[in-house]
This record gives sequence, C-alpha cells and structure tokens, in this order.
Amino acid sequence: MTIAVHPSLVLAATIALAAVLAAISIADFRRQIIPDGFNLALAGIGLVYQMATQADGLPARLLFAAATFAAAWLIRRGHFLMTGRIGLGLGDVKMLAAAACWISPLLLPVLLFVASASALLFVGGLVVATGPAAAKARVAFGPFIAIGLGCSWALEQFAGLDMGLLG
Repeated sequence: MTIAVHPSLVLAATIALAAVLAAISIADFRRQIIPDGFNLALAGIGLVYQMATQADGLPARLLFAAATFAAAWLIRRGHFLMTGRIGLGLGDVKMLAAAACWISPLLLPVLLFVASASALLFVGGLVVATGPAAAKARVAFGPFIAIGLGCSWALEQFAGLDMGLLG
C-alpha cells in the first residue's frame, strides 16, 4: 500500500541520496574502497524513506536487498573461481544491496545496465586517451553504481516510471 508522498519528502530523500552517492564515489575513486559506513547510510536512509512512503512494503524491501546481496556475491564468487581474480569488490556487493533499498525490484536491471554501460564508456575513454594498457587497469565500480542508482531513482520518482512490485 502506497502512502501519498509530499514532494518535499521526495526532495529531501533525493538530496540525501545525492550526498551519500557523492561521498561513496569520491571514496571509491580515491582509495578503491567503499566504507561500510557509507553503505549503511545508503541502506538506512533508503529504508527510512520506504517506511515513510510504503505502509506494508518494508519486509519485501529487506528481502529484495538480501536477494540482491546474495546474487551479487554469487557473481563475485563465480568470477573468482573461474579467473582467480576479484572482479567485483565486496563494497560494490554491499552497495548494490543498499541500492536495492531505494528502487523498485524491476528497476534493478536498469541500474545494472546504466552502471555497466557508463563504466564501459569510462574505460573506453581511458583506452582512447592513454592507450590499450588502460583496459587492464583497476577501475572503481562504486561511482558507476551511483550513476545507475541515481538514474533509476529519477526514473521512478520524477519520470513516473513506477514499475514497482511493492507499491
């Protein structure tokens, strides 16, 4: 059951989301680590927003976040078993689970597509600018997850693309 949401609540949530995503992006670009505190803030603020706007959707939202964490962790583990390298950091896995607290489950593929496409464009730009060796460089994925979450949130909140199973 969806509760009528005041526009100022959506604006406050959007500002808080932007601030946390900026902090995550800066930290991940600088040190290639997403601090747990930032992921906890991302999840916590998202869950508070969901409690304020969804009368009965919190258990399903938590289940979706847990399922997202499990799926991302399995992808991380499978990649490691096949290649012997860590391709997706544990902070990224936690961030994806925290991001699931913000968006409709049906928008997770949009988030993943935008994040992956923007990361590929970034690496492609690095290769063009600096040469083929840049293709093997480690790239922080958190900022691209942030772009994907921001786009998914905007689609759901501001473009009226409410595809939610929970709402």
